[in-house]
Amino acid sequence: MSEINGILYPDSGEPLEDASIIRNAVYFSTAERAYSAELLLKEPMNVNQRRMDFMVIRAFEEFMTSTEDLIGWLFVLQEWKPGKAENSLFILLDRIHVGRGIYREDNAVNLLTKIDVEGFRKLFHIPKDEELISSGMSEELVDTVNRSLTFKLDGWLKIAKRRAEQGRGEVGMFNKLKHHMLALPTKARGRNEVWMPYSVKFDIEKNKIKLGGGWLGANLNNIRRLTSDAIVAQALLHDTLAFILMTRYREKYYAPDWVVRAYKTYF
Repeated sequence: MSEINGILYPDSGEPLEDASIIRNAVYFSTAERAYSAELLLKEPMNVNQRRMDFMVIRAFEEFMTSTEDLIGWLFVLQEWKPGKAENSLFILLDRIHVGRGIYREDNAVNLLTKIDVEGFRKLFHIPKDEELISSGMSEELVDTVNRSLTFKLDGWLKIAKRRAEQGRGEVGMFNKLKHHMLALPTKARGRNEVWMPYSVKFDIEKNKIKLGGGWLGANLNNIRRLTSDAIVAQALLHDTLAFILMTRYREKYYAPDWVVRAYKTYF
């Protein structure tokens, strides 16, 4: 890896170089996640209850994968050291697993809560105003960038809180869902829901099973909420990484239709 030159980060053009990893996330990974979630919203919504149960599980899966992407990239960018192979994006994306050790959801919320806009700028590798102006960016555009930073910080924090609000319960539910499809449609609480366990323990002394579980409301509003949060998470991640491409690698960027549509629809 080459040395950093001014505000520009090194880019050898290799497929696993930092710049290539960011390009892939901007133009492919985030777009694929959003595309998958949007497909669910295009499904007919006037369906029977069993189909609604299926759809809320699918929406939950979209939400969990998209928000894990967002939280994972938060920790990755925090430890990223451009120009250092051992702290390159490819290595960090492989090594950092959301929920393990210091990479827990509550730590992500704490990190985003404690920083201000300048802290967000530093965390996400966004150059200072004077650096942007010196690089040729107009003062008007720099002002626009600054206004967007507050919006981005609020958006990242909102999604991080949404991911962490149930502790690790939703993560446990998702793990049971993806490994063994432990999901049970029920009306035990007087409404249509899907119950999923997040912990299953057998008490040998009492000869009984101790369960921890959660419910997904199997209704149209919950499907739309989970799916829209999934798309918003990808739009925020896309937008933030795209700004790194523009400022640190001097690449031209135009927001794709799905990002524009996400901001108009969900913000």
